[in-house]
Amino acid sequence: MPINYPETFFFAVVTTAAFAVLFQAPKSTLLQSGLIGGVGWVVFCLMRHSMEVDSFYANLIATIVLAILSELAARVFMHPATVFVIPGIFPIVPGLGMYRGMAKLIENHYDEGMAILLAAAKDAAAIAIGIMFVASFFRVIKISREQQHLLQLLRMEKKKQVEK
Repeated sequence: MPINYPETFFFAVVTTAAFAVLFQAPKSTLLQSGLIGGVGWVVFCLMRHSMEVDSFYANLIATIVLAILSELAARVFMHPATVFVIPGIFPIVPGLGMYRGMAKLIENHYDEGMAILLAAAKDAAAIAIGIMFVASFFRVIKISREQQHLLQLLRMEKKKQVEK
């Protein structure tokens, strides 16, 4: 059965905005957070179902996309990136896998339960790696810009001292 991407996007936007409300994000960021979460979910669905990519890589790529969008939104709307990225990851969090894995363990199907839980942990790790990668990348850019600015100030100060 093919995925209805506009419907999927809509429900992911609503879900993400609801989590943003739950976490008391500023009201002015709800739409942006919702859109970011919707894009992340559609990317995940495209990768996982249409391109048949392993769930680890689908989660990683979706997280990288939504983390980049969150970092950009943070700069445009003057809010911390976490306001956008935390609600944005909720549609791709492997909660169903964790639930099913625990249910199998409770039913004494240990091998199957552990396999499901390990897959869910792997997907959760992909989300963490994606967020850390993008946040680190943007942090390096920020630090390099600050260093460039500091070097310019030092050069100007040296030039003033030479002219005296």
